[in-house]
Amino acid sequence: MFRKPIVAGTLALALISFGSGALANARVTVGHFAPFAPTLQGTSVSIRVNGQTALQNVQFGQFTEYLTLGGAGSYTVEVLPTGTNTVAISATLDLADNTDYTVLAVGDGSNQALSLLPLVDDNSAPPAGQVKVRVVHAAPFANTLAATEVSVRDNNNAIVGGLGRVPFKGASGYLNLPAATYDLKVATPDGNTTLIDPKPAALPAGGILTLVATGGANGYATGITAIAAGAAPSNPLSTFAIGPVKVRVAHFAPFAATLDGTAVRVQVNGAEVLSNFKFREFTSELDLTQGSYQIEVFPQASATAAISGTVELDGNKSYTLAAVGNGSLQPLALQQFEDRNGAAPAGQYALRIAHTAPFAASAEATSVSIRTDGGDVVAGLSSVPYGAASGYLELPTGTLDVKVATPDGNTNLIDLAPLNLPAGAIATAYAVGDGINQPLGIVAIPVGDVPLEANVDQSVDGIWFNPSLSGQGWSFHSLPSQNRLVGAWYTYSNDGSGRHLWYTLDSCRSAPGASTCAIPGGFDNREVELSIYESEGGLFNQPAPVVTRDVGVMTVRFLSCTQAELRFQIGSFTSATVPISNLIPKPGCSL
Repeated sequence: MFRKPIVAGTLALALISFGSGALANARVTVGHFAPFAPTLQGTSVSIRVNGQTALQNVQFGQFTEYLTLGGAGSYTVEVLPTGTNTVAISATLDLADNTDYTVLAVGDGSNQALSLLPLVDDNSAPPAGQVKVRVVHAAPFANTLAATEVSVRDNNNAIVGGLGRVPFKGASGYLNLPAATYDLKVATPDGNTTLIDPKPAALPAGGILTLVATGGANGYATGITAIAAGAAPSNPLSTFAIGPVKVRVAHFAPFAATLDGTAVRVQVNGAEVLSNFKFREFTSELDLTQGSYQIEVFPQASATAAISGTVELDGNKSYTLAAVGNGSLQPLALQQFEDRNGAAPAGQYALRIAHTAPFAASAEATSVSIRTDGGDVVAGLSSVPYGAASGYLELPTGTLDVKVATPDGNTNLIDLAPLNLPAGAIATAYAVGDGINQPLGIVAIPVGDVPLEANVDQSVDGIWFNPSLSGQGWSFHSLPSQNRLVGAWYTYSNDGSGRHLWYTLDSCRSAPGASTCAIPGGFDNREVELSIYESEGGLFNQPAPVVTRDVGVMTVRFLSCTQAELRFQIGSFTSATVPISNLIPKPGCSL
């Protein structure tokens, strides 16, 4: 009865699985029944879904098995003749969750316009002993709808299922028929002229079939193609699938003062996929399918969504979806970051920096700079507002030692411990926390929490002394913008002459007279190694030349805001540990 179809293969998209919950999906069978060229090769097309090539080299008469798409939403489908950028058919399909569809490309571009014919499938089982059949008219053999009308009849010329006048693009409902061998035909509405007369065919009990009348233009004979629901294709198309969407979910919303208080539930398209998800946590990469997704974030014990939004995800791309804001200074929201796929160039790694730390109420007040420990601005990132992200910086493999500071660099906000990323790595460093509910910090994806160093501030500034060393003392002054400590030491010579000496101290450890810092960022607000410089030759209130020499090294360990200990070496003399105290502690000391 039926002409054997040319069957297409799958569009390999995985069913959505996200954490512990499965999401609803739409499934689609795609068929090419548009005889717009006189050769099969000439009918070859590619099919794009939401701008991404999904199928290639699809010829007239071919169809796919069910393809799993994303959840409910609008999908733009475009059909292009192979080898061209010309869109022959374009349509937007609104698909529902948990629903199956058949979408057919029809028309010949002459008698009948090229178009898509979407059909909603009913894959519920037919009654016992019966077969479920749907009939679709996709044969553009005449240039008016009235002239394309046909009837479906049995071998006694009786009309079947009331199908006495079916126009082009017409589709019956599903007919429940007794399982049997049928000898059907397609004829003119009056039944006087047979148009398609297939051989008798057995229709099995429990089967669900869509019978498509095809051909009738550009030299293609009319015929019937049978599409069986759920049947695996036996002659796959050469396909290029829309690749899976890679998605991470991250929680960067410090809306509560305890980690347990930040716990949330995440729902996607109404299905719960994450539970007890806390601030600073992120998921591994999850495979989704292209489409629109409704994301809702609920405080763990609440039925009211704190964040709700729709995201559009494209195939062959990677994303991080982050919950951000603290609900007071910055609103709770969902922020979508498109991640980089592939590897960094040989010998390099790729690093992106994103600002998701809601520590102030205005964009200007949240602006930060990204600097080396020595104070140099990194990649022009001198004023990055909340919510912004840099591009990916391709950096040579090695140790990265950077910090987050105010735009002027004078106040350090987050100081990263040295970070090593291997060649080829791709990572994003997210500034997180609000400094109120949760401390400021860095989460690097996919690395995790990044260890921090103490922010260099002016906690150690002041005049330091040892009571047993009368008439002697140390003055220290921090330069937070450079993670640098400078100072002076007032003491006496060690030759017994009682000569006063005034040494200068610097953590840069540079040669005297150098214009650059030999060891930039050498101070971490706790421990420091300083060069000891001695200057000679000057005259009081006169511009006499001065000679400065590097005469030794001093190591200082600050134990608290008021206590420290130091050791020094000048020439061959090495001191014991000297305890010192801050005579004038700095207000707001952070040690």
